[in-house]
Amino acid sequence: MTEKDRFQRERERLNQLVMKYANKETKRFFSLDRQTYEKGALDEKTKEFAGLVASLVLRCDDCIFYHLIRCREAGATSDEIIEILNIGLIVGGSIVIPHLRRALARWGELVEVPGSYESQLQRARDILTTASDFSKATQKLCNELRQRNPLFDWVGFYWINPDNARELNLGAYSGEPTEHVTIPVGKGICGQAAERKETFVIQDVRLEENYLSCNPAVLSEIVIPIFSKGEVIGELDIDSHTEAAFTDEHREFLEEVVKIIETRL
Repeated sequence: MTEKDRFQRERERLNQLVMKYANKETKRFFSLDRQTYEKGALDEKTKEFAGLVASLVLRCDDCIFYHLIRCREAGATSDEIIEILNIGLIVGGSIVIPHLRRALARWGELVEVPGSYESQLQRARDILTTASDFSKATQKLCNELRQRNPLFDWVGFYWINPDNARELNLGAYSGEPTEHVTIPVGKGICGQAAERKETFVIQDVRLEENYLSCNPAVLSEIVIPIFSKGEVIGELDIDSHTEAAFTDEHREFLEEVVKIIETRL
């Protein structure tokens, strides 16, 4: 199930809940909302553009995602969406920038087709197979992943200390510096992933008791172990300033990236 499907299913469930308890005024408002976006003097796409700008200025991420879905269904192009979001940025100012980032990330998810991560996977193969210096290759890969995926606010590698199998050491990374250059195996999300030898996807780090905070802005995290001969030798760690940023598609894509890394080791 895609993020769009999950969003629409949950939205429909909650709408049904509202209608269960709604009085006459609430029902009239919901009906008016639907009628407002129907074709009239302005076509539906133009009205959805207006709704998208208003949602961005009001900084409502759910509203933004809903109008992006409706814009997509109305035939909006990526060039049109960028121009419309720029209008919202001009009207709302710099305070809307975090919502602009998330809007562009969500739009990217809506316009992607199955297998569209293949270009990034091919880029990862090229970086890792052509570079003579593995450390420089992983740095380049960190930069690439962060630049091409707006929800990835920090991308980095941790490697098992060859002199201490119970310790992870920070390697290449892209994003703000972190104080956690050394992490004990079993401690925090990275340490747990290494100890259990499995991918960890944390959609809200605030709910985790065993969590090492490196940046208060981080809300979600994904950690994929890197194996050699059946043992964990490192990890790909990605933080996002967006809650519930990582979808099943992200996990599958990043696990494929790690497989490419493993073939290079």
